[in-house]
Amino acid sequence: MQAESTRLPVAKVIAGALMLAWERRYALLHALWLPLLFGMVFTVSETLWGPSSWELEPPGQQTSRQGSLLLWTLPLFVLTVVFAVRSYRVYLLGDELMRAIPAFSWSLRETRFVFAMAGIAFLFALAAVTFGSIVGALWPGASDFANSRFGLVLMLPPGYLAGRLLLAFPAIAIDDSIDVLQALGNSWAISKQNGLRLLVLCVLAPGAIAWSLGALSTLGIPGGALLSSIAVWLVMPVELAIVALSYETLKREGAASTADSEK
Repeated sequence: MQAESTRLPVAKVIAGALMLAWERRYALLHALWLPLLFGMVFTVSETLWGPSSWELEPPGQQTSRQGSLLLWTLPLFVLTVVFAVRSYRVYLLGDELMRAIPAFSWSLRETRFVFAMAGIAFLFALAAVTFGSIVGALWPGASDFANSRFGLVLMLPPGYLAGRLLLAFPAIAIDDSIDVLQALGNSWAISKQNGLRLLVLCVLAPGAIAWSLGALSTLGIPGGALLSSIAVWLVMPVELAIVALSYETLKREGAASTADSEK
């Protein structure tokens, strides 16, 4: 007998992620304190002295500073990867395993994580260009629409693709035997009939949070830019918990459906 595909309950997943992040707060702090500390330092310094502060400078001076971008972007990228991998392991493997690891480490697991990020980014860009070309060929006014405030609607189909593939990240974080292509394929398989839900949970919701924090930094509120820089790292565990819960739910139900179909 073939079991029906699981439909992710969006509200329950969000509530469960908030509860999970709170319940595992001490384990998260133990595993993430160093990446969290350095992440905040680099983000605050980038906001006050890095590329975010260059927007107020003349174009010529901005260009002269471009060579120093890596002083912020590369460390922040590395810290984000380590932060994400450790968070997934705390959520899905428990905290006991994380007690024995050093405060900061990089392994083949993080390297595969980066390759998965590059693969999803490439597929997202390819889908965006392809979809944009098709829409542009069928609709002469597409370019004007894309430049309007509603132009982000054109990013929903590529976002749907990304949402279907994002479940590869927790799989890579907890399973040392899985390769990148296998993780991406498994993510696509278990996310069947949940693409729109994953689009909301894993793409639109984090995007809305990032936009809100960015808007906070531009309001002119004293300390607003500093607050938004720190808040990015404080909300990230909840965003990662949403992906982890979505992965765990769909993987568990997928295994149950396979078992039922074999009976």
